[in-house]
Amino acid sequence: MKVHVKGSREKSGFLRPGGLTGRAAGFLILLALAAAVLSAYRWYVRTYDPLYDTMEEDPCWREGVYYIEDFGDYIRFAGYLNRAHREEPENEAAVAVDAVLLNDIDTSGNAFGPLKEFPFLSGDFVQYGSMKNHPYIRQCILSYAGTFDGNGHTITWKEGRGNGMFTSIERSGVVKNLTFHARDLCWTMDEYGVGMLCMINYGEIRNCRTEGSMKGTECYVGAVAGINRGTIRDCVNQADVTLTGVGEYGAGGIAGLNKCRVLNGESEEDPIVPVIEGCVNNGTIRAPWEAGGICARNDCADIRSCGNEGSVEVQYQRGYLYPDHPDWYDRAMAAGICGSMGWNTIEGCYNTGQITILEEGEEATYGIAGGTLSWINTVAGCVSLQGTAAGSMRHESVMELDGETLARWKEDPDSIPYTAANWQFDLEEAKEKLPLVPLGAAESLLSADREDVWLCREFCLTAPEGYVIKEVSPYALCVERRDGKEDWNDGQMWLLRLADDTGAENGYRDERGNFTKDTAHDLWTDIPGAHWLHPGYSYKDDCHVTELCPQAGERVLGGGLALIHYRDDPLAALAVEMEDGRMADNVAVLPVSGSREEGFCARWLLLFTRKSDNARPYGFVWSALRGFVPLPGRVVVEKGESLSSIAGACTGDPDRYPELAVCNGLPDADHIEPGQVLILPEPWLLCRF
Repeated sequence: MKVHVKGSREKSGFLRPGGLTGRAAGFLILLALAAAVLSAYRWYVRTYDPLYDTMEEDPCWREGVYYIEDFGDYIRFAGYLNRAHREEPENEAAVAVDAVLLNDIDTSGNAFGPLKEFPFLSGDFVQYGSMKNHPYIRQCILSYAGTFDGNGHTITWKEGRGNGMFTSIERSGVVKNLTFHARDLCWTMDEYGVGMLCMINYGEIRNCRTEGSMKGTECYVGAVAGINRGTIRDCVNQADVTLTGVGEYGAGGIAGLNKCRVLNGESEEDPIVPVIEGCVNNGTIRAPWEAGGICARNDCADIRSCGNEGSVEVQYQRGYLYPDHPDWYDRAMAAGICGSMGWNTIEGCYNTGQITILEEGEEATYGIAGGTLSWINTVAGCVSLQGTAAGSMRHESVMELDGETLARWKEDPDSIPYTAANWQFDLEEAKEKLPLVPLGAAESLLSADREDVWLCREFCLTAPEGYVIKEVSPYALCVERRDGKEDWNDGQMWLLRLADDTGAENGYRDERGNFTKDTAHDLWTDIPGAHWLHPGYSYKDDCHVTELCPQAGERVLGGGLALIHYRDDPLAALAVEMEDGRMADNVAVLPVSGSREEGFCARWLLLFTRKSDNARPYGFVWSALRGFVPLPGRVVVEKGESLSSIAGACTGDPDRYPELAVCNGLPDADHIEPGQVLILPEPWLLCRF
């Protein structure tokens, strides 16, 4: 055996011929020191690590339940679960540990509190900050599959944290009876989702309460869960929720995204449908373009018996999903319950919070949900407080109530007779949403004493039998029933004027110069705010082109074509049907003037609504439309006709034929040809036959 003897450097074996160099010797010394430090660190962690080798050794473990009295107990509980998750990531049973909270816990400080295993150490001796590099101990629990009973107590979160209490609550996980308070929880990473209780929920959260402030950047943000793929029931949010950044994300008072996902071993044919039920939001919800009091987006999921009482704000009129592609965007979706809808159901929900888009523009806000008129979703039995959503043409299947009536509805919904979409056309809002200008149509003296006819230089409007014409504003004429009553087929027709530059004077023609559905659709979509009049996106098949053929046996021509816009595709009834079978889409008609040589444009807008609700007055549309005649009014001569026979047909008096001859400059009143177009004298348009 060699024995190393102290002596001079010359006698040292490190420098003898064939031995190691001085540099290598130094490296070995450093390596030995590092090993010693590592050994000391392991001893320190093993000595002062608050985790036992197994959870069952911990004094808090009793009869299969972990009882949490203070922060030290909680931090050990989180450490056990995180260790199990990291060491057995595929074993959900390893994190299926039940726990009961025995006291309120404040994690906002760093101290562990009295440690069960080292009672002689004070809470100030071992600081939470000294454990920040511990492989398992974190405030956030990575995966949880047990039942965590808050027992009515509150957990106050450390300020400045990014994660909430859990990263993922698994399918068998339950979190209940807990109040969670985080003053300024803030997630600054992009994508995924973040919430106070969890980032993503596959299990069940019930009877919980969230308080404080929750902020996220470019991710789904919710006070309870960032993303819900399980069940959230009977929870209340008092926290303000804010999302910043651009992208395909949103903010919700309960969850950011409520959407199903099929996990390994689950049935794709019969997926587990996420549910948010019996929850209420009282916090302020803010996002760039998509937000809801309960969730930002609801797809392949249900929301039932929930309420929003907090304000919902989105910043922009459009959400640019990809900043490098400015043409790829979605319209703002701000709503009391759900910002936008996919395949899903919303039932029995209410909203009393103010819904706002901060950027000025034409988009509507929604009392309950945006994008509801689609055959793939259902909204039923929902109510909203009057004045909270701006957009009376928003086409929601929702009833609006005043404050007193809504309070009674909350106590007993069956006590309030339900009428979906019971709001009325709002002219002032239409002036904000559409490029409207004053009519500038001075009524002729010829019709001044008639309430059923309005004649001016540009058109003649005749009301159907039993209806009257009212000049309700310099911007509008309104045709409605004389007695003010309505039945299934009754309605209102609003005559409005579009700005002169609406449409293009030289365009909207196909390659043959004809006005077709394609060109009609181009004309429609080029009108700012046109989509506000119509549910959802506009499609070519929603545009119908017809010749204006109003009165006098439908022989009087109105000087051009009409673009009629309403849903008429095979799924229209499913897409726009309200709860009682009516169609929740108003009919808009654009009388189109011009020719293929001069181009086509639209100057007038005829909007057909119902006075009592926002439903399609289907039968009324066609009878009222025949009463609109852009001047000059014309008639086509048929075989065997004379001026006197035409005068008799139009006025009831054949002897008025000289007026027709003078109006058309006919030197020979007896000589007219079949197919010849004659201009009618304006007084004749006042006659009703």
